[in-house]
Amino acid sequence: MVNDNEISRARKAKKRKIRRKRALVALLVVFLLFSAVTAVSISNTVLSYDIKDFFSSLITIGSFPVNAGSGKVMEMAISARSMFLLSDTDIKVVAGSGAELMEYSHGISSPGLAVSGSRAAVYSRGGKSFKLFNRTMLLYSGTLQNSIISAAVTQSGKTALLTSGDVYTCELSVFNRNCEKTFTWYGSDGFPLGVFSSSYGNDVVVLCVKSRDGVLYTTVTRIDLNTRKEKGTFELKGLAVRAFPESDAAVIIMDDRCVRCGMDGTVEASYSFDGKMILDVFSDPGRDLAIVFGDNKRSEINSVTVLTRKLAVAGSVEYKDQIEDVWMTGDRLFLLTRGKIHSFSHSGVPEEIYHGDPSAYAAVYFGGVITFEPQYLVKLSRDDREVIEDK
Repeated sequence: MVNDNEISRARKAKKRKIRRKRALVALLVVFLLFSAVTAVSISNTVLSYDIKDFFSSLITIGSFPVNAGSGKVMEMAISARSMFLLSDTDIKVVAGSGAELMEYSHGISSPGLAVSGSRAAVYSRGGKSFKLFNRTMLLYSGTLQNSIISAAVTQSGKTALLTSGDVYTCELSVFNRNCEKTFTWYGSDGFPLGVFSSSYGNDVVVLCVKSRDGVLYTTVTRIDLNTRKEKGTFELKGLAVRAFPESDAAVIIMDDRCVRCGMDGTVEASYSFDGKMILDVFSDPGRDLAIVFGDNKRSEINSVTVLTRKLAVAGSVEYKDQIEDVWMTGDRLFLLTRGKIHSFSHSGVPEEIYHGDPSAYAAVYFGGVITFEPQYLVKLSRDDREVIEDK
């Protein structure tokens, strides 16, 4: 029979074992932190910068409202739990808490922004200079020989810059995660419109336009940045506006319709705009598309159609008012009008109205509704929300 002393000794032994495990875990954490700090302090590699970026994003403290900086935000992207904000003078990165991770004066004329993961590219539209960033610092500055048309960043941190060409009509310069140029793709089937990254792997889609017998055609070329080879190329009649590549297909927004095409160009689905003019298009990777139609000078004709990636109609909103900005999450659609943010389900059912400042010129959902005012980024509270009961 087990006596009390044996039970007591067993409990003490178990407690000592638990304490040893905790001590080992603590030592491992200290070792990893020490290794990271040492790498940052003694190395000037991009890897050490990424380690610093990771730890800086964890320990930086902040809150809303956030100072908007010296210029109006022209482009914005949400990635890696952070907002990347581009103005004509600066790039700023803000965490979900409102903590400012970076503010950098980029010095690039007519800037454009491409973001994926924790990496961003700021490039000169029509110019030759570009800069590569993570969330906390500048990683690389470069200049290309020809004018930059567009840029894309993949999930793995590769950057593709589409330019005009000398011998060829266009060139795609590709840089790896260490900001080293790895190869150049040359295109000769039309003039460059844009490059778009896939949310799956390292593929990009390049759009080029050409004319044949007085008719415009768009050439769609898919390139694997790992193998450095084309995976497929095909033509579409008309002018393309944007592309949303997927694992085995791509949704292409044309000026009069949108199409879903397989790798070989087979049209799997199509949706006609019926002569309506596009105001804006928004989509998160792999999620529904919001296509805004109309003209803000004639706002009575404005509307929004939500499409699935298979191009089936999920819902529509006959808005009939100014649409200054559009944003979507996995289940909600947000429209900004004169400081008010109207929230709808993807099927078009009105849900809420958030009352912001009339000076707000943009809005986003990032852990809550955030409005962009001339001086500040403001996160609206539940007190600013009006729930629509009659649906």
